[in-house]
Amino acid sequence: MLNDLLYRLRALFRRDAMEAELEDELQFHFEREIEKHRRAGMTEQEARRRARLSIGGHDQVKEDCRDARGTIFIEQSIQDARYALRQLWANPTFALVMILTLALSIGANSAIFSVVESVLIRSLPFEQPDRIVRLFMSEPMYPRFPLNPFDFRDFRSRSRSFAGLAGFTRDDLQLSGGSGQPEQLHGFDITAGYFQVLGLHPELGHEFTERNEVPNSGRQVIISDRLWRTRFGADPAILGRKLTLNAMPFTVIGVMPSGTEHPGNERQPVAYGESVDAWTPFWFQGDPSNRGSHFLEGIGRLKDGVTAAQAKAELSAIMAQMARDHGDSNWQVLAVPLEQEIVGASRQMLLVLLGAVGMVLLIACANAANLLLARAASRQRELAVRLALGAPRSRLIRQLLTESLMIALTGGVLGLVLAAGGVRAMVSLLPNDFPRVHDIHLSVPVFAFTMLISLSTGILFGLVPAIQASQTDPKNGLHEGGRSATASGRQSRLRNALVISEVTLACVLLIGAGLMLRSLLNLLHLDPGFRQDHVLTASLSLPHAEYRDKTSVERFFSQLTSDLQSMPEVEAVGAGSDLPWTGWDENTSFNIEGKQPPPKEFFHGRYHAATPDYFRALGTPLVSGRFFTDADKDGAPAVVLVNQAMAEKYWPHENVVGKRITFEDKPAEKDWLMIVGVVADVKDKPNSAEAAPGFWWPHLQAQFHNMSLVVRSSGNPQTTMDAMRNEIHRLNPGLAVSHPEMMNEIVQQSVATPRVAFILVGLFAALAILLAAIGTYGVIAYAVSQRTSEFGLRLALGARRFDLLRLVLAQGARLAIFGTVLGVLMSLGLGRVMRSLIYGVSPADPLIFVSVAFMVLAIAFLASYMPARRAAQADPMTALRSE
Repeated sequence: MLNDLLYRLRALFRRDAMEAELEDELQFHFEREIEKHRRAGMTEQEARRRARLSIGGHDQVKEDCRDARGTIFIEQSIQDARYALRQLWANPTFALVMILTLALSIGANSAIFSVVESVLIRSLPFEQPDRIVRLFMSEPMYPRFPLNPFDFRDFRSRSRSFAGLAGFTRDDLQLSGGSGQPEQLHGFDITAGYFQVLGLHPELGHEFTERNEVPNSGRQVIISDRLWRTRFGADPAILGRKLTLNAMPFTVIGVMPSGTEHPGNERQPVAYGESVDAWTPFWFQGDPSNRGSHFLEGIGRLKDGVTAAQAKAELSAIMAQMARDHGDSNWQVLAVPLEQEIVGASRQMLLVLLGAVGMVLLIACANAANLLLARAASRQRELAVRLALGAPRSRLIRQLLTESLMIALTGGVLGLVLAAGGVRAMVSLLPNDFPRVHDIHLSVPVFAFTMLISLSTGILFGLVPAIQASQTDPKNGLHEGGRSATASGRQSRLRNALVISEVTLACVLLIGAGLMLRSLLNLLHLDPGFRQDHVLTASLSLPHAEYRDKTSVERFFSQLTSDLQSMPEVEAVGAGSDLPWTGWDENTSFNIEGKQPPPKEFFHGRYHAATPDYFRALGTPLVSGRFFTDADKDGAPAVVLVNQAMAEKYWPHENVVGKRITFEDKPAEKDWLMIVGVVADVKDKPNSAEAAPGFWWPHLQAQFHNMSLVVRSSGNPQTTMDAMRNEIHRLNPGLAVSHPEMMNEIVQQSVATPRVAFILVGLFAALAILLAAIGTYGVIAYAVSQRTSEFGLRLALGARRFDLLRLVLAQGARLAIFGTVLGVLMSLGLGRVMRSLIYGVSPADPLIFVSVAFMVLAIAFLASYMPARRAAQADPMTALRSE
């Protein structure tokens, strides 16, 4: 075998000599030309200049040299690749561990980068999206609030910072008539210029003008490409066609192109993306001097050279002037870049995930470098032979780098396959309202990113071992059992440092995963204020054109709930203006009998409406007083229910039942509403700091056309849903039932984002600690193999096997303790990053930190135990023979 190796090395060196001969030939021609010009009487400088020109004309010589060099390089590269393949094939376990380690880490990085690139980096699908801002009103009690329509109209006429301003508000529509079933559409009322602000244009027809904003100017609608194709078969004659929406005729004046994205909204939110079916003109109705109603969302396109801060300052100045005109001076104006508004809430989580997966890649690189260092040390004799035969050290570095790059590229290709599956899995786990979730996919930048990571990783983890291996002393390397003490010491320190870094990063990830786990458990085990099991929900909208008064609305819902309640498996049926944790945010101010609000503040709360059995169906407990009854109808004394948050905020330490509120500044006796009961709190979201003050009108005294049905049933949900649809169709065949869901599905969606964050960080942490354990095992095992003779001698001189076991375990323990301490300190420093991602747990939770520290030390102990046991079983006779 040694002869075969020597033969191959001589073949390589002959090619190096061939290249040197070509260089010598070119130098010979150059010197001969100089001598010729000297004989012609030229100076030395002139002769050299003429020689360079002459040699420059020897194209054939230069071309031959260039071709020879290129041929030699290609042949050597092919030989390096073949030799690398043979080396990896000879040690398949090493190659497989390296490739899988890199594939998992590179695949995880590519998957997370796909999400980051799609959500945070890729531009929004609007023209010059960086010029688009969302507009909000702001004051201490409501830091982000919609605009008043007439305030918006004044902004539009007075502002000079915007190329366009538009307003929009949610107004779902019910499509009926024709051959299809009734369908509930996501709809928005929009002002003129809405699509122009977004940089969009109808595919067919045109958008609304300010003439369409006048009340009763005609009912018109612009529909989405999806609706046009699915419901109307992409009929090119759709313009001018009459559609029945909310039981009224609307004329189609435009069709938006495919890919028209909704920019998101705050009030009764609809998810960003292609989620809107129809747009209708917004009508400015009512008294322009009434500036108390805020429900219009604002959006604007900044002029070139104008910043969001400048626009905010201008609008706030306009607001101050309008406040002086209308007697309200508390409001300021916010101008938030659209991209920040859409992805701002998810940015922190994605950056944390990107940092976590980056740590996994660093651990994988450290692990690979450790394995390659150990492998290079085991090949010391081979490298010494090659150096002794005259191989350039640069050639050895290139050979070793070829092996590492081959491993890295193979891992990168496999990682790309894993990334494709990982992206699909992540998209399926993320909630539907996660920003830009439907835009997430592998793309060309992600492919380039994966290949770049693969190449960089190959060079990074292969270069240091290659350089260290090329510095082998041939004399010591050829001596049997010879070692360079200096090199071994350097390599040992480097390997130990790599293991410590692996343990440190793994510790940080495990602590992060532990904090997220406790946070998720806190969310899942908190008391939501309702019972989610066996509750079916659905949305229903009664058209105003058919249900014009309270009596008709009351009659419909009373009949519907009564009929459903008669089903044997149904326990309770109710209807309410909203469902918990679905984004309801309707607020109003009121006056309290016998109380005055603090200066520059007012009494306020979330308003809702509910039928008598709504709370029983939802499972919300009564704290005091009573629920609504059928007697709380129109014409009876006006009553309300309040939640605990409202009772404790405005009537602390008082019995709130029997207290009265009103919405009038100078109320008559009939204007007062009596509080008849207090219900348990339900937060806006599971991770909200506290519940907002809220109250409920009895539905029989308040006319709400859009309601959510709640049915608590012990039967099959699909059977109950079918019965609900049949009953609604019997009462009114033109009504659509939308968003049928089980309540536990809504709950699961509400905690989907923290669940995904925990799953991913937990997977990364598990991979990290596995790699750290492999790295610790590799270092200890290599150290044991290098000291086998020493251990045998110790045993021969009377050492106990337990002493050897303890000696090796102590080496692993030192590395693990040092890495764990660094990891704990780093985690404490990163606590602020985690604060926004956790709920009900401190970023420095001692239980998590202590548990992770013990876990890391235990895993390091197990990783060190097998090599330590092998050291304790060393054979003294073998050691004595080798010496």
